Amino acid sequence: MVNKLTIASYLEPFLTTEGFIHLSELARKVGKNHTVVRLYANNLEKQGILEKKIVGRLTMYQLKSSPILLDYLVLAEKERLIAQCQKDLILKEIVGFLHELLDHENKALIFGSATMNARKAGDVDILITGKFDESKIKELEKRLNIEAHLISTKDLNSITPSLKKEILNKHLIIQGSEEIVKWLKSI
Repeated sequence: MVNKLTIASYLEPFLTTEGFIHLSELARKVGKNHTVVRLYANNLEKQGILEKKIVGRLTMYQLKSSPILLDYLVLAEKERLIAQCQKDLILKEIVGFLHELLDHENKALIFGSATMNARKAGDVDILITGKFDESKIKELEKRLNIEAHLISTKDLNSITPSLKKEILNKHLIIQGSEEIVKWLKSI
């Protein structure tokens, strides 16, 4: 199997972090040596996607506001969701169920420990905005033998800052990627 690195894979560490990331931390999260990561990061800086800051011998990067940044981040979010669904079949079932349940008006994401392994997490934290049939979530729980903690809200702006921070740390966006990325990253 070819290990293909994409721009989105280099941006993935920035999805759950605010501010600058040290080059060595970026390399660790991407799983490549810092020389390779530096080349990609410098290329993303030239494209106006990342901003570089050198402090002494430390090289640090952060997202730079640009017109196309949102598109890159949405792509990175989708790649991460797909990769995680390929590793975790329970998560794949949950994602498929939510896609069938919700319409285009809803936004949905999974957050917390279930983003890493839905079976081991014991429970699945789900955030859904807009109107939908909440009783269907009970069907999902029975079908997959999981416990779902549902947060249903009118819109993303009613989420508390502490919950937003928790969501930023560990999340997988199911539906409404552009709006959720804008909300999480305040783009």
